[in-house]
Amino acid sequence: MNHIAGSPVQIDVIVEGRMLGLAVVTMMTAAVIIGCPETPVGRSLRHWLIEAPARWLNRKTVWRTLFYVGLAAAGLAMIVLFEAEGALLYGAMAPEILTWAMLFDVGVLIDALLIAAAVTATNGLRVARMRARALAERLVTTIRRTAGRGRRARPALRPAKKPADDDRPAWGLQPAYRAFSMA
Repeated sequence: MNHIAGSPVQIDVIVEGRMLGLAVVTMMTAAVIIGCPETPVGRSLRHWLIEAPARWLNRKTVWRTLFYVGLAAAGLAMIVLFEAEGALLYGAMAPEILTWAMLFDVGVLIDALLIAAAVTATNGLRVARMRARALAERLVTTIRRTAGRGRRARPALRPAKKPADDDRPAWGLQPAYRAFSMA
């Protein structure tokens, strides 16, 4: 069975030979870059294999890199899960997503989400604490009223009118206005 073209043993030998050749070429390239850095070939290899990719990677942001990795992972998952249909669907979907990502900076969207989360985190806990305190105060006053009703009834006091330029909240559960600025 080893004499048939395309048999598993023959394919393994071809793949191993290519991998060995790739390893030899990589070591030879590294030897030229390290051993002869001042020659035109050494400078050219260093420029195209080290400096150009490093400059390209320096221009990339973490979020954009994560976006592209996620896009590739989604494609791989679609191909693994749905085989040929997944490859067709991903092939139709990926160019549109890539075009959208290049035309509209995804970083702006991520920044907007982070700012919204920060505002919610800072004011959200404060509002929740104020609401819990107001609820506890209402419960305490309700319990005191029901417990004290049997003893005597007090006439309700009228609240004094507040001036119109008052900056306090209109009702107990509303937080005071605080301006938020990123500057």
